[in-house]
Amino acid sequence: MAFVAGKDAVFKLDNSGGSLVDLSTYITDVSHSLDTATAETTSLGKDDTTLIATIGSASLSVTGLFDATLLAHLGAVRGSSSSLSYEFYPAGTTSGLPKVSGECVLTNMSPSASVGGVEGLSFSLECTGVQTIGTA
Repeated sequence: MAFVAGKDAVFKLDNSGGSLVDLSTYITDVSHSLDTATAETTSLGKDDTTLIATIGSASLSVTGLFDATLLAHLGAVRGSSSSLSYEFYPAGTTSGLPKVSGECVLTNMSPSASVGGVEGLSFSLECTGVQTIGTA
């Protein structure tokens, strides 16, 4: 596979009505972490650690440009009792390209501003349940 530019990435997140909304216009960076916890199974007499996989977890850290529309979107889903659907297309939405999707909860949002800089808005999502790695 050829390397791709991040500019083609697409990020979507549910709105308060439960419909996926493309937020790519506001987003500058998405970092998606898919982790697997382990449990140690090393027994006496072993020279090296042995492990087994236990449960998976995932999270997303998203950075964007401050905009009232993005702030309103996140404000409306903050504290939601239902999980939010998301879709992340690291290389774009062309058929056959990678897609990661699942359910998540908004755990943090941080608007920021600095003198002489562009205002920003970052937010964090903790994933719940199975995260699907597939294609567009």
